[in-house]
Parts: sequence; C-alpha cells; structure tokens
Amino acid sequence: MRFTFKTLAFRAGIIFAPLLALYLALRLSPYPELDAFLARPFSTQVYDRNGILLQIVPVHDGIRREYVPLGELRDGIADVFIAAEDKRFYRHLGVDLFSVARAAFQNVAAGRRVSGASTITMQLARIIAAERGGGLGRKIFEALNALRLETRLTKSDILELYLNSTPFGFQTEGFASAARNFFSAEPDTLTPAQIFCLAVIPRRPAAYNPIQKPLECKRAAEALQKRFSASSAHRKKFPAFTAIKDGDWDFAVEQARRFDYPFEAPHIVRHVLGLAQGSGPPYGRADLYLSVDIHLQRYIEGLIAENVERYGAERVNQGAAVVLDNRTGETLAWVGSAAFTGGNGGQIDGVLALNQPGSSMKPFLYALALERGIAPNTVLADVPVSFGSEEIYIPQNFNNRFNGPAPLRQALASSLNIPAVRLLYRLGVKDYGDFLRTLGFDSLGDEEGLEAAGLGIALGNAPVRLLELARAFSVFPNDGKLLNVQFILRDGMDGNTPPPAESVISRDTARVICDFLSDSEARYLAFGRARNFRASFPLIVKTGTANQYQSIVALAASRRFTGAVWMGNFSGETVIGKTGSSIPAAIARDSLTFLHENSAPSASLDFEAPEGFVKRPVCAVSGLSPTEACMTVFYEYTGPSSPPPPCGWHRIENGRITAHYPAEYQSWLLSSRREGMVEHSGSELAIVTPRAGFVFFASAAGESEAIPVEVIGGASDELRVFYDGAPRVVQRPFKFFLPLERGRHTLAVRCGGESRELVFTVE
Repeated sequence: MRFTFKTLAFRAGIIFAPLLALYLALRLSPYPELDAFLARPFSTQVYDRNGILLQIVPVHDGIRREYVPLGELRDGIADVFIAAEDKRFYRHLGVDLFSVARAAFQNVAAGRRVSGASTITMQLARIIAAERGGGLGRKIFEALNALRLETRLTKSDILELYLNSTPFGFQTEGFASAARNFFSAEPDTLTPAQIFCLAVIPRRPAAYNPIQKPLECKRAAEALQKRFSASSAHRKKFPAFTAIKDGDWDFAVEQARRFDYPFEAPHIVRHVLGLAQGSGPPYGRADLYLSVDIHLQRYIEGLIAENVERYGAERVNQGAAVVLDNRTGETLAWVGSAAFTGGNGGQIDGVLALNQPGSSMKPFLYALALERGIAPNTVLADVPVSFGSEEIYIPQNFNNRFNGPAPLRQALASSLNIPAVRLLYRLGVKDYGDFLRTLGFDSLGDEEGLEAAGLGIALGNAPVRLLELARAFSVFPNDGKLLNVQFILRDGMDGNTPPPAESVISRDTARVICDFLSDSEARYLAFGRARNFRASFPLIVKTGTANQYQSIVALAASRRFTGAVWMGNFSGETVIGKTGSSIPAAIARDSLTFLHENSAPSASLDFEAPEGFVKRPVCAVSGLSPTEACMTVFYEYTGPSSPPPPCGWHRIENGRITAHYPAEYQSWLLSSRREGMVEHSGSELAIVTPRAGFVFFASAAGESEAIPVEVIGGASDELRVFYDGAPRVVQRPFKFFLPLERGRHTLAVRCGGESRELVFTVE
C-alpha cells in the first residue's frame, strides 16, 4: 500500500487528537481545590530585629506548616523522599503504570493489600482534596487529579508543594516543621540519618515517631537507606547519605526531641499579622522580621510583672508599654499586658486599649498654645474658677491648693490643672481636638465626642491609646515631626529606610516643650526631687492619673527614644492606695536607660535650644522683665527682638516692696492671706461667678441657702448691683451673696462707666 503525506497526517491526527483533547481537558478543566490549596497560609516565622525567633505561628488548630523553597533545601533531601515514596517520580506523568501493575500482582498473590502504587503526585492530589479513605473509586479520583496536576505544574513545583505539605502527624505538616518538631532542628542542620528517619514518618506517623518509637523508626530508616544506597548514582552524588554508620543511627534517634515553640511578644505579633492578613504571597516563605528588640521586650515585661506583683493589692494588676526609636519610627518594644496567658484580661492589648491618659496629655495643649503665639514667659492664673452652665465644671489641682501666678513652664512641668483648663478655655475645645488629630489621636472620634468631653479633655478625660500617646510625645524630641510608626523590618535585619516624617508643630515649639519638661526646678512644686524623673542622660517625662485613679500613665523621651507606660486594670476598677504615677515613670525611665546602655553612643543627647527665642531673666511672678523690686528671677525664653516690658507687679513704695496683682487674682489673694493688693482699675469689669446660663438647685427642705457672687475689675471701688431689678451697693472687694430662690433671675452690675448683665436659673 502506498502512503502519502496526507495519509500519514490523517492517521497521526486520529491517534494524537484524542490525546490532545485529553491533555486540554486535564489542563483547562476547573480545579478549584488546587486554587484554594495554593492560597492557603503557611506558618509565619517571626523574628526580632536581631534574628531571634519569637514565634512560629500555627495556621489553624495548632498545626504548624512552615515553607522552605526546594532550592533552599540541602542536596539529597528531596532524593531521599523520592526514594521513599516514588522512585520513578521523574519518569511518569502522575500515575506510574508499572507500579500499578506490580502492586496489583503482589496484592493478588498475597490475598491482601501488601503494596501501594501512589505516586508523590497522587499523594499531593490527596492532600489537595483534603479527603481521607481508600477504595477503588478514591484511587481513580486521585489518579485523575494527579494527571491534572502534571499538566499544570512542573515536577519541581509538585515536589516542592509535597515536601512542604505532607502530613507527619502530631499537628505537623511539611519537612521543615517535621525537622523542628521531631529533632528541634532547622532543616539544614539535620544529619543524613535524621533525614532518613523523617522520610519514613509520613507512611506511619504513630509507628515511626522517633521520639516515642525510636527503635521502629531506626529500623525503617535503615531499610530505606539501604535501598537508597543500592543506586550507583546515589552513591556517587550523595556519599554522606550512603556511608551512614551504626553510631550515626543511634545518635539520630537519641537526639529526637520535641521543639519548645517560643511565644514571645504575643500582642505585637498578633497586631502585625492582623495588619498583614491577605497581603502575603499565595504560598512561599513567610519569614517576618519585627522591629522589636526581644532583650528590651523581656526587660520591660519583667519590670511590669514585678510591679504588678508588688501592687496587686492596690488593684494594679495589669500594665502595658511601648517604646519607639525617634529616628526611624521603629517599635522597639510592645508589651500589651503583664502576662498574655495569665488572668485579669491578659490577652487584652493595653497598647491599643482605650484608657484615660490624665495629665500626660497636657504637653500637647501647651504646644498648641505656643503655636498660637502664647509666649513661653506667659503667666497663667492658678486661682479658683468655674465653667459651664447646667453642669458646672470646677477644676481642682492635685493638692487642692491654688498657686496664684503660675509661669507657663511651672504650670506644665508641675502639672497644674487649673491653668491647663484656663488655657483650653482660651484656645477652644474644637481647635484643640483638631490639633490632637494632627498628632495622630484617631481614637478621639468626632467633634460630638470631644464636645461631650468638654474642658475636661485638658486633663485627659477622653480615652486614647498608649501607642498614640507615645507617637505624639515623640514629636517633642523629634523637632516637631510626627513619626510614621514601623513594626516590620521590611529589608530583614538590615533595617528600614526611615520614611519621611511630617512636621506637625514648629521646631521651636518642640524644643521649648522639651526644655519645660526636662526642668527639675519647674517640676519641684508637684514632684519635689523625684528620682523617677532623673536619668544619666537628658530626659523629658510627663505623667498622668485618670479620673478616679482607674489608670496611671507615664511618658518619657530622650533625643533617641520615646517610651510610654500604662498601669492599672482592664476592669475599670479604681486603683487604691497611694501608688501614683511614679510606678510607670520608673519603668519608662528604666526602659530608656536600658536602651542607652546597650546602644552605640550618639554624638549628643542634649535637647537643642530653640532658635527663634532668646533666654532672658524674667520676674518669676509676672513673667516680665525684672526690676529692682522683683525678688525672684529666673531665665525664660522670650521674643528674639526685644525683652518683655518691665514688671509692674512689684513696686518700691515708701521704701518697701509692694505687690500689685491683676483683678483676676482677687479671690486668691484674699484667701491666701498674702501681702499685696489688686489693681482693679487695670482690668475690665467682669462677673467671675455665677456665669451666664448657670443652673442652681435649691434644697428640697427649704434650708437657708445663698448664691456666691464675685465681680472683678472696674474703675470704681463701688459696685451697683441689680438683682431682678432690685438695687443694692457693694464696696470692694466685690464678693457678696444672693438669695437662692426658684425661678429665672437677672443679675446686672455697674462700676464706673462699665456694666455687665447675665441670666441664671434656680430649680
């Protein structure tokens, strides 16, 4: 018969067309199980900035499945597993027909199943299907999926997925996790004998576990090694695997032991994995290098645990801390609680939990004041004052005293409450809230929430996060720039290139605040010579205690580092006793001391002086340029062009020094029994109390009660008062009482050419 080219082509088409159709069907048919399998997570290996292992995170139900690319495995490991499971792996298309025929013959001859024919590809198909059980139908299904895998993946891909996914029992999947779980070793540190031991475990995990069944594992591994060594190619290529001695086997099983999985820095690990969820590759290495320093982390954990134990009776049963690098924004420590696995809400993250920060917020208020043009030498009135209408707000200092004139420096450093509230009243709650948001206080919420907090936000009554506090406080040593907080070293242990930081306040404002908070003399009024505020390097510290003492906070910063510490309890119970903010202050200071002692020395640790101000002598009472009548003088930053005007508060009259205070100090001067007089005519007429809109409540018993009134300023020493139109005359000082009668009342006053009027209610 004569064959033409067309005839040959036709007959070839008849033969190969079905094969091509089969290939395309296998290659292009939907395989959602494979897609899901390739997208499943692997255990993340989390390291600190020094490469110390912190955690190997389970994927689910405690299973650990680490991923190691095939090219990173030691030569010979893959060949050992191929010899154990599928020695014809590179010579079949997913199903080994020769092995199928051999297994069928052996099983029929024995009258029972004594041999299997599953290839590595078929085993991978079974793992992908995530189904157990046997039977002919299941085998046919596995064979079909094995063929599908071979059309979609290379042999190397299949082998890599198999070695990283095969179950070894005991909540362990993949060769890397098996090396760790059975021999407490990294894959590249295993001996050849240990590799053979691991290779036999997938067949019978319970029977060949080298920890529980060392003899059985050793015998099976030796048998595998003999088959492996029978190949001349193996003997030539892997001499270490074919020359194992008896002592090597004994050593291998003697070294078998469970790996003690570390569980370090749990709160930041959980936070970072939550941020990164869904952003990683479908499958591949999942190493994660955090910016934390585990040595610092453990040190702070110890400090917090020690103090929780010491002050537990005072309901201080939790603590949290975070430390930032001021140059890079890297998080160097993140302690979320006293003990993650302990009681008292240990799994709650105190770094992210919302707690009232108390007076630790005050530096931000004073920074806004400086930004708005209030000079550093300004003096604030620390005198009785009330705010509000239906709900009256009367701030008190920590010691229930009034200090009269308080320089801005002392008011902040000694954490006086009344000057802070006065300052906020002057600046406005809304503007302060907007400013806090520029500092990163996203937890403050909307304007409605700030309005509800009212003037009390000056004293930290609005809950914020400890991380927000640390980041905002770092603005001061960082010359007004707001850090972009970093948790991960994206370039491994080589660290990060610091991202650009945004300037949120001027450099001079930041430097003035640093100068205020590092001034031990300025804080003496409130804290005396507190040791917890002192360090071997320049340090700024601000503490805070929440209302009712639910929590105590301390912020500390050097030029290089910023730390924030919170202590209290997550249940909101009041801390009892006199623990005070000195506890977190000591922890914050000691944390930064630890860093400085274990870091490379810096060129300078001193806080720099502002460039737009000049430090000049000022009167400690008025903040103005001192005269010969001023008895107390200190140096303060003032305007660059000229000194402030001469002090007129102190005068030499008839050979003696007299003090003349502005009208707002009237009540304080009378109650403190200080020598001095009030310059009433120098101030505008003002009704200090009551204020417009005040609501008073009369006693139900009808007892004799009265409304206190105080008026200051005015050019005359006589005040005409009209209470609901009824006139009376009051002499200086203008302090008197009105009857408490239910209803709506009008109070009008006249002094010289000035008059004021307001309405209040008694219910």
